Amino acid sequence: MQLKDALAAVLRGARAHQGLDYEDLAGATHRTYVGKLEQARANATLEKLDEIADYLGLDLLTMVTLAIAAQGEELPSEALQRTALRVREFEMSGGWQLVEEQFNDGKLIKRSQGKPKQPLNAEYIRALKAQGLDRKTIAETLGIARTTVQKYWNT
Repeated sequence: MQLKDALAAVLRGARAHQGLDYEDLAGATHRTYVGKLEQARANATLEKLDEIADYLGLDLLTMVTLAIAAQGEELPSEALQRTALRVREFEMSGGWQLVEEQFNDGKLIKRSQGKPKQPLNAEYIRALKAQGLDRKTIAETLGIARTTVQKYWNT
């Protein structure tokens, strides 16, 4: 099942659970948009889903958990337990620290446009070149474009 189908089911069920009509969600979004979401004909942004969840007396995490559970045909409490385990693993392996490093004084640090640079590419390319590998083989070995290998070939 697609995630937007699962979300549609969650929106319908949550709205019915609260005894609300489309018009009751007008503070969060237009009723035709709610209709499109409930028919799985539109995708919601996280911000919009957060607003809708609030009007339904829920929060964003609950809405997403319910949708994931519906998609995976499991109980929401099981989906949340599985997620809690993965979050703990992410924290323990240093992933959360890397997320926190993306902010400075509560604001997202700007990064340059385009694909993030891979500073180790030049080093890896030089090392493989020293081993006698050609450009094509290096590109395949590192899983990068030949143009990237060419860029660092003579550095």
